Amino acid sequence: MEPVEEMSRESPALEPVGPLSAATDVDPVPVSGETVDPATEEVATSATLPEPSERPVEEGAPAWMMTFGDLMSLLLTFFILLFSMSSIETEKFRAAANSLQEAFGTLDGDGLQHDVPPPMSDSIPVLSPGDRIVDDVLEEIRRVLQSFVTDNDLQDAVAVAKEAEGVFLRVKSQALFLSGSAGIEPEGASILESLGDITRLIDVPVSVTGHTDDTPISGGSGGFHSNWELSAARAAGVARALVERGQDATLVTVESYGEHRPIVANDTPEGRAQNRRVELYYSRQGVMSTLIERGVLPDPNALTTPVEVAPEREGDIAANG
Repeated sequence: MEPVEEMSRESPALEPVGPLSAATDVDPVPVSGETVDPATEEVATSATLPEPSERPVEEGAPAWMMTFGDLMSLLLTFFILLFSMSSIETEKFRAAANSLQEAFGTLDGDGLQHDVPPPMSDSIPVLSPGDRIVDDVLEEIRRVLQSFVTDNDLQDAVAVAKEAEGVFLRVKSQALFLSGSAGIEPEGASILESLGDITRLIDVPVSVTGHTDDTPISGGSGGFHSNWELSAARAAGVARALVERGQDATLVTVESYGEHRPIVANDTPEGRAQNRRVELYYSRQGVMSTLIERGVLPDPNALTTPVEVAPEREGDIAANG
């Protein structure tokens, strides 16, 4: 028994290393031969691992759901806007746009705000009061001439057209003359008699113009050596017939263009027949001049006439200048 006691004195029990025991909470490993109480081991394990019910749980939805919700709201707003724009009424939109322009003006490319005139239709030009009166007169002339054509059933021989520069009444030459001739046929004379009763009531300047096709006159046929002479003689004959029915001769001019102002191509017999014609032309400028002379419209030149200064006043102005 004595040797055993001596061994225990020389070999004391191992102590855990200081740094290791300070850095960890693990219980010292039992030395071989020692027994561990099961109850103690169970208490140590339960103290180290928390129960599942005690673990922390995040409350509410995940953080990415907020971004996703914002995105869905923006997309919904975007598609609602697209739908509202696709079903907008055009007239209401134009009315709203025009009211905004009138109130706030419009922005140019320089980013500055400028006043704009009231909105207007794209197809109707802006007319001054004088232009409106002239346009009304031309429209009345067109209406009267068109009634003459319709009432006398002359649609195949006579046409009326209102263009930007005035009103035209076009009479086909075959309704008045024989080919290559400037003598008015009896049927043509009847047409001009009825037409003269209308034109003398219009009482504004009228230009009677003669036109032919591009077929040259050969050998001085009918006493004419060119289409100019033929068209001039025909226009003069029509003007004389109108004056004989009461048209004011001071308002009539005669012009000749020969084959140089066709209204259609001369490459078919029908086209050449349309180009052989005599026209009555009521110009916009002629109507305006007549209305100014008669005091219906103010003279624009009178508004810009410079004021004459007496010689003595000129000296005073120079001295004071």
